[in-house]
Amino acid sequence: MISSAFAVLAAAQLWLAVSLGRHWRATPHLLSAVPTLVCSALVWDNAVIAVGSAAGAGPLLEAVSVPRFVAHALLTPFLVLWSLSAVDRAGLSWAGRTPVRAAAVGLTVLLVVLGVLHDILGLSLRAERWAGSLRYVNDAASPAGPLPAIISGLVVLAAGIVLWRRTGFVRLALTAGVMVAVSGAAASVPVLGNAGEVVLGIGLLLTVRRLLPLPHEGRRAHPVAPHRPRPR
Repeated sequence: MISSAFAVLAAAQLWLAVSLGRHWRATPHLLSAVPTLVCSALVWDNAVIAVGSAAGAGPLLEAVSVPRFVAHALLTPFLVLWSLSAVDRAGLSWAGRTPVRAAAVGLTVLLVVLGVLHDILGLSLRAERWAGSLRYVNDAASPAGPLPAIISGLVVLAAGIVLWRRTGFVRLALTAGVMVAVSGAAASVPVLGNAGEVVLGIGLLLTVRRLLPLPHEGRRAHPVAPHRPRPR
């Protein structure tokens, strides 16, 4: 039953990756490239967990599990740069300042390094069963392990709040908030974390659609107009 849930989540991530890929193909931009790659990696992540109990523990499942951790380590931190790109695309001038860009690049590099140290160089796989599903987890002891994902999620949430407060676009803040809220339970209920990733993916897609609309949608890609409260 739980394996089927992961299969559904894999299908949802595939739909998100294809939808985002259309934007990337039509308008090549960091804003569309990063979520396309992240969602594509999460298709594999969920699919491997979905077939885990059927495949059984062993060299094959272990081998196909390694890319799950490599992708997380290398791709997730780029959501920091994606967040800055979204805020910049929405017309907030401070996002284009050199110190802000340098800080975002520096944080991204730091998170990638932490991810590589923990999930690639320090990878120690252990088979784990949960509610009838079977997956490999990283058994490496490192306090920095979850930090790249946590910090990246918080940065996306912060960007969503900025977009909401300055432009009235609230969907990224809501979906990122859901992801951050369920991430705490992901260790004990893994499917919640993966479902939260789908919710976040929907927020990324909606943001890309808002800031980089496809040509056939009948309007050019343009910054989101600043939200101004009605005069009383």
